[in-house]
Amino acid sequence: MSKEILEKLYFKAVNKVKAKNLIQNNISLKDNILTLVDTKYDLAKYSGLYIFSVGKASFSMAREVEKLLKDKITGGLAVCLEEKKLKYIDTFKSSHPLVTKRSFKAGNLLIEKMSSLSEKDLVLFFLSGGASAMVEKPIEGLSFKDFEKVSTAVLKSGVDIKVLNSVRKSISQIKGGKLASYTKAKCLTLVLSDVIGDDLNTIGSALMYDKKVPHYIIGNNKIALKEAKESIKNKVEKTKIITTKLNKNTKSAAKYIKEIVQKYDNNYDSFALFFAGETTTKVKANGIGGRNQELALRLLEETQFSENISILCAGSDGIDGNSNSAGAFIDKDIYSKIKKMNLDKNEYLKNCDSNTFFKKLNYDFTIKATGTNVMDFIFVLKIKRS
Repeated sequence: MSKEILEKLYFKAVNKVKAKNLIQNNISLKDNILTLVDTKYDLAKYSGLYIFSVGKASFSMAREVEKLLKDKITGGLAVCLEEKKLKYIDTFKSSHPLVTKRSFKAGNLLIEKMSSLSEKDLVLFFLSGGASAMVEKPIEGLSFKDFEKVSTAVLKSGVDIKVLNSVRKSISQIKGGKLASYTKAKCLTLVLSDVIGDDLNTIGSALMYDKKVPHYIIGNNKIALKEAKESIKNKVEKTKIITTKLNKNTKSAAKYIKEIVQKYDNNYDSFALFFAGETTTKVKANGIGGRNQELALRLLEETQFSENISILCAGSDGIDGNSNSAGAFIDKDIYSKIKKMNLDKNEYLKNCDSNTFFKKLNYDFTIKATGTNVMDFIFVLKIKRS
């Protein structure tokens, strides 16, 4: 029962920041007047309207914009992870989480299309998490092999997203706002944030973050968690969004979460606590897993929670590390199952093999890619058992 409630909370949060809701809540068109958030643009003043979209939510964003704007769209490009087509916007399938030669081709395609536009054109550029790996054009003289070595080493080092993207910008011809310099068109960027504090200098390695390009944040983890919180507030004694800026390694995060949970456990008979952000981890072995499942494993290592508490740690994009799972569950019953199966959680932790551990117990949270990304969620639920 607890797993089902946690899963519902997860999808409440994720669905709030999916493309359909984000587009409907932030974009409208009436009598040729395009309204983006709270700003109006008269399309009659522009020769063409072009849509560009990059990131894990790229295809779904572009698809929903097509449904809204239809033949008002002159053209554009969606660099996405799906092998799908759109009516008015070209698509190109790229790669994630590692930069590949497809990322290079995607970068060149973006530059080619954006460079062809004039100052009389209007560009809506949709940016979401994953863009950093999906499009790239390295600095002159840096071969693909050398670029791959640098980016892979940094990705596996455990550094946070700001450091990771700082390195990416330094070896790129399009990141850090450089992509905006390739076009004369009037550009507007709409952002689905996947970084701590919605830092526009970090999201997607700031492809279009130039002072001449207005940016609108249309989705983030705060919006997502508020929706989940609202959905359960009448079913528990206390609801609380603890943080949307969790930014610790998995070991420190587990300790922090444990302390918060114990405090609420001592004071309330039932509650729902919400955490969001992005933990970090160092990949030291060749197991299968990701930071969310490792966090769940460390929470198991940290303490045994009281009888009525259950937890879900999961990535909002439906993907965790190199596994096919989004995350993992914890509840009181898991401890007896671990004992019965004689599993050594520390051994799995050492081998970076958290997914194998939770799959054996049937406590993995495995779903399809969600088509959105606002970092990671930790839901903690305490309900009275009947």
